[in-house]
Amino acid sequence: GSERHASFNSDDIGANNNDFVDDDSCDCLVSDTIKNRLHYLFQELTQAISSPDAPIMLFLDDLQWADKESLELLTSLIVDVDQLDAHQRCISFVVTYRSNEKDKNQSLVDCIESIERSNATQVTRMQLGGMDIEGTNAMIADALKLPIRLTRPLSVAVHQKTLGNPLFVKVFLTMLFEEHAISYSFKKKRWLWDMNIIHQRSMDRELAAILSEKLLSMSREVQETLTFVACFGMRIRKDVLSMASYDSEEASRILSCLKIAVKESILDEDDEYFSFPHDLIQQAAYERVPKEVAFSYHFNIGLRILKNSVFKGQTDPISLVSFVALDQILAAKSVTVSEPALRVPLAALFLRAGRYSLGVAAFPSALSYFERGLSFMGDDGWELNFELSLRLHESACHACYLTALPDRVPTYVDEVISHTENFMDQVKCHHMAMRTLASTGKIKKAIYKFFEVMKELGEEFPDKVDPSLIFSTLTSTKDDLSKYSTEDLLNSPKMTDKRKQWAIILMGSMSPYIFMVTPMLSPMISARIVFLSLRYGLTTESAFGLFMYSYGIGCLLQDIDEGHRWIRTSRLMLERFNATSQYPKLKCVQYAFLIYLKEPFQSITSVLLDCRQETMMVGDIEYAIFSSTWRGQFAVLTGEHLSQVEKECDSLSKDMIRLKQTQSILDNASMHSMALQLIGSSKDPFALSGVSFKDEDEVLEFVEKSGNKAHAISIYTYRVVTACFFQRYEDAAEMIEKYHSKLTKEDFRIHTVIYTFYEGLIAFRTARAQPHVEKWSKIGGRAIRSYQTWAKHSEWNFENKLLLLEAEWLLTKGEYDSAEKKYVASMESAHRHKFVHEEGLAMALMSHYFKSRGDAGKEKEYLDGALACYEKWGAFGLVSHIRGN
Repeated sequence: GSERHASFNSDDIGANNNDFVDDDSCDCLVSDTIKNRLHYLFQELTQAISSPDAPIMLFLDDLQWADKESLELLTSLIVDVDQLDAHQRCISFVVTYRSNEKDKNQSLVDCIESIERSNATQVTRMQLGGMDIEGTNAMIADALKLPIRLTRPLSVAVHQKTLGNPLFVKVFLTMLFEEHAISYSFKKKRWLWDMNIIHQRSMDRELAAILSEKLLSMSREVQETLTFVACFGMRIRKDVLSMASYDSEEASRILSCLKIAVKESILDEDDEYFSFPHDLIQQAAYERVPKEVAFSYHFNIGLRILKNSVFKGQTDPISLVSFVALDQILAAKSVTVSEPALRVPLAALFLRAGRYSLGVAAFPSALSYFERGLSFMGDDGWELNFELSLRLHESACHACYLTALPDRVPTYVDEVISHTENFMDQVKCHHMAMRTLASTGKIKKAIYKFFEVMKELGEEFPDKVDPSLIFSTLTSTKDDLSKYSTEDLLNSPKMTDKRKQWAIILMGSMSPYIFMVTPMLSPMISARIVFLSLRYGLTTESAFGLFMYSYGIGCLLQDIDEGHRWIRTSRLMLERFNATSQYPKLKCVQYAFLIYLKEPFQSITSVLLDCRQETMMVGDIEYAIFSSTWRGQFAVLTGEHLSQVEKECDSLSKDMIRLKQTQSILDNASMHSMALQLIGSSKDPFALSGVSFKDEDEVLEFVEKSGNKAHAISIYTYRVVTACFFQRYEDAAEMIEKYHSKLTKEDFRIHTVIYTFYEGLIAFRTARAQPHVEKWSKIGGRAIRSYQTWAKHSEWNFENKLLLLEAEWLLTKGEYDSAEKKYVASMESAHRHKFVHEEGLAMALMSHYFKSRGDAGKEKEYLDGALACYEKWGAFGLVSHIRGN
């Protein structure tokens, strides 16, 4: 619509232009973790207050009016019920909405579809129509205080006119009373009615028209007052009424008019509120004036409230009254003001309101506030108040990212870049652009932009990284850190250089994506964070940089003790900054990437299960999903029962889709595929991935083309493991050759431990089949050397695997007696350390050994033992396959 201007004088405000311009104290890195945490805490609350002995029911009415945030919370509460055990499902939700208005609210449509897709949530639909004749008769008999036999003829007529709609019945009876078709007889001491008039009376008009007619019958002053009240919605607080008035005289006049409306049953009144009995009455009052006039009503109401509260310093800028005022101005659409003395304070208030909304996870509302603030700045906003325009644009950019509106982010980024010369004024928007690209799957583009921004911040990285550069960089960082004791490091000053602060923030933010696509750069990133922290001071992100360094020094340089030392220091660093919300994330990656080299694998699975809950408690869904993914990987290593592994993989894929965290879904689907094959299930684990694949070769091709090396390594690993158990040794050897031709071991993760073991077993077996090919013995030898190093730090985790590799190596060399002893020792170690699947694997290989030696009795004995272990593991498909062969 055309721009409209409110009739308000800037002298009425009396506010200095900069009184309400917020500083930059708001954390730019607010994320959807706040919303996630809110949802999770509500889930915990509903679970805590319900039980089989005391179930609860939540009733929510008129969902067609609910906002997006409320519907997302409701969806989370209902859908997440199916993640609980059956005995914990002690909650019933009853929700109502008007089916004819549902399609006007896309968030409601999405909510209903999500609930109905929820597998374990029973959904019962009920279509509520009007009352039947008996119900209508009961209502009328109760209203007239007469027996139902006397009111039945009247009720039949009323039902024909109203179809049993309770509101229509009430309005129709009121109309009949006003027209004297129903009246009270003092002589007979009861209500009487004229059926002839009632039959002639029509209700074929829309109820809104009838109500409008009733409103128009009232005085103009009362009508205007009702329109004024309708601008607030269904009800208005009495204390807000006085603030929305010009003066006490007008407040008194408004109150008198409202009392008349109450007497005429147009309004209801209680101690705190005036309210409309039905939304159609409110709608009739609101629509009695054109939209443009209503917008002016809203705008002037909002300004009056601000004048009488916030601008007088009587109310905090972020208060309920302030939000009531700002929501009125927001509802005024394009109505604005031209005086700079008004524009800046109003824009600044909307900036504050938006930032507060971000902090309570009301992201769509926050975006609306920011955009309304920008509307007051106008085309000359940058000249009018540069700082305020910058804050509004970068905040709107951030809100677009959080509201999942990636197409709108570039608009704000371009606007900021075109109006600023200092790169530090642009860096926040560049950050949002990176995160938007990464969140929409454009990880390579996000990383390219990251390096461009880092160059502007004075932090360049080499174009090519090789193992020698990584080694020298980590060694140099180790030398730098050796000059500091733990106490010295923790007592280092906080970082104050803004450029370096942002450099570290961006490195911490993008490091997970860099690790996925270009793992060799991760040690370079960690070393740079440590270097900047030592030179310029510490930040919260310094703790993660220190952990990333501990991972590099421990896993890549195999100095595991040194790595563990810096793990402890990184934890203490978080404590120094009181960053307790970051600790679950740090704990998660520490256990999944380094601590497992010392602690028993079985303990890691339980810790990662705790990490999932802890990360959910702080709202970090991304790392909650990572915790579950990594827990599944350790479950494979520990030989956890495959039915449990399969169940968790299936649930995790659904969680990834529901929580929009699908970056690792193919990784999880590959692990799921292995579990299903071992179990003997024909279920398609890739069905939930969102991409149709005809087989696993196509999945691998898709991942390789996407450039996600981390996922490619995962898929190769699980396929080699599966082939090894199913004794498809030639297929496994082919996969290993493909792996070496397309990928290099650029990183060190739990997949490295898994892959190295099974690659070594396949290599020795292939070396015996192809004695003229030297590379297989070399591959097996590397596997032994790796496990020798790891076994020094954890006999529990690595001894049985090392013994089995050594048995295969000795067998390859023809040292049969020594090989036999190693097989037995591996079985005993696997049994002692509770790796039932690897105990079975050792027995299966021992069975093959005796078959090659021609000892059928021993062959059968160990094969039966292997099958028993596999059955205990839950690998019934594997058992059937071996028996079939």
